[in-house]
Amino acid sequence: MADPKIINQVSWKIGGEAGFGIMASGTIFAKACVRAGWQVFDYSEYPSLIRGGHNTYQVFASPDRVTAHQREINILVALNRQTIDFHLAELTTGGIIIYDRDDRSFVGFAPSALARTDLHWIGLPAAELETAAGGPRLYRNTVVLGASFALLGLPLTYVQAVVREIFKDKGTNVIDTNLKVLQSGYQAITPSQIANCKWQLQPQNEPAKQMLLSGNDALGLGALQAGCTFFAGYPMTPATSILSFMAEHGPAHQVVVRQPEDELAVINETIGAAYTGARAMCATSGGGFALMTEAVGLAAMIETGLVIIEAQRGGPSTGLPTWTEQGDLRQVIHAGQGQAHKIVIAPGDHQQCFEYIQTAFNLADQWQLPVIVMTDKYLAEGHASVPVFAGPTVAINRGDIVDPIALKTDQSFRRYQLNTASGVSPRSLPGTPGGMFLANSDEHDELGLTSEDAIIRQSQMDRRQKKFEHAAAQLPAPLVTGPAKADLTVITWGSSVGPIRQALKLISPPGRSIRLIQIVYLHPFPQKFISEIMSTSQTSVVIEANQDGLLAGVIKQYTGFQADHFIRRYDGRPFDPVSLAKKLTDLSS
Repeated sequence: MADPKIINQVSWKIGGEAGFGIMASGTIFAKACVRAGWQVFDYSEYPSLIRGGHNTYQVFASPDRVTAHQREINILVALNRQTIDFHLAELTTGGIIIYDRDDRSFVGFAPSALARTDLHWIGLPAAELETAAGGPRLYRNTVVLGASFALLGLPLTYVQAVVREIFKDKGTNVIDTNLKVLQSGYQAITPSQIANCKWQLQPQNEPAKQMLLSGNDALGLGALQAGCTFFAGYPMTPATSILSFMAEHGPAHQVVVRQPEDELAVINETIGAAYTGARAMCATSGGGFALMTEAVGLAAMIETGLVIIEAQRGGPSTGLPTWTEQGDLRQVIHAGQGQAHKIVIAPGDHQQCFEYIQTAFNLADQWQLPVIVMTDKYLAEGHASVPVFAGPTVAINRGDIVDPIALKTDQSFRRYQLNTASGVSPRSLPGTPGGMFLANSDEHDELGLTSEDAIIRQSQMDRRQKKFEHAAAQLPAPLVTGPAKADLTVITWGSSVGPIRQALKLISPPGRSIRLIQIVYLHPFPQKFISEIMSTSQTSVVIEANQDGLLAGVIKQYTGFQADHFIRRYDGRPFDPVSLAKKLTDLSS
């Protein structure tokens, strides 16, 4: 019979200065859990400094699928005193703190002097253990990693395999030293300390094969699956790792990867590549996207389809470069001067990142306009365990490319032809005999020649609007989870859906029901669908990570309805499922 005091999940956090190996330790911990069959979601926090500052990496592991991290910590690994000062209040009753008592910041430290008497303290002589294992002082993070898995009851073989993989390019000496230090930390934990730990991570029986990847990784994989052949990016958190991913993996898939001098060059190169027929994508954050705005209008005017990833962080201006927020919705929807048509998509999890980026490429080609995929730091850099992606998941659709055989070389090619059923006019690729045309940023006639004629202007405007309306009619409806008739309707977008899903698992109010609406296609807005939802909802709440209630405002703009309640967060941190569960319980009771 299972011990009822044992909890088969854990929220683990490591903290310390930059340079202490915080990110490497967190990655190893998360990967080892996944290899042992556990479901994982992790989240890292770090300041916008080149060097130094307080860094943390938090991992939530459970036998069931997890869609967010958990604010409350069961085990805190402190590589300096500051970590305890910052995160002591986050520990649950009976929580464990492993600390490096050899770090200079712990000189004179006495756990008994702190207000928390409900915790278990393990002070490890990390320097002594490192030296005994033949390692220098650089390996303190490996010591505490071994100690953590000893407490949790996970066999060291899982961690050892990940260490060999992570450091395979560092040479055998680095690998062997890490393995010895890991063993020393594992053996340093006593049976009585293990007895005090009520969280266990025993290997799962016959676990399904999983991947551990970030939202940015999933976007990169989806882009490769979609046949992307050109990518441009300029380093800007939290989009930077997309550039890194494409630089590492793109060339093997015949992708041209560019890092131009700035974001202006990034989008203009991407438009140029898309114009030639490449499946082209670029990525940036809010500040970089602001610089791209004029070029978004250019792409809309010359009707060149490209994909833009806009990974949000806290603004305005430089704002919070390494923290999360959903504050760019209006900026993205209204980007581009005049009536610059575009499609805006916001995936909410890693699987959706992989699938919707493929759809984005199809929409860009099919409707010949920019498609913007919005994420944020929490989704972009947070890792989750997901089943191995099956591909291809979305069939490639290149849209209406004119057949060269059908072209008559003695006639001018009407690139912006008016009389088409959907408003989409056939495009030709450069070099196609008889398919020559002018891509002009000014208003133009059917041939692309500049025109300020009133009739031509109105006709081309109407055609582009017709195209946009046809696209809107074919986009999928928002995703609905829960009963059609519910006591509480929760509406959200983007990464906020993960903490909400996790929160809903914690709620079981008798006689009450909750349904979740995730709006994935934000522009063109699903006006009819959301109007119906709002008019039939007994009580509604909009949850989003910004101060102004951007989605709530868009809903009111298009439907006339205002939600009954709002839950917002804008301190740079993601929603906490436990706190959300309490608020939703109060609203649904």
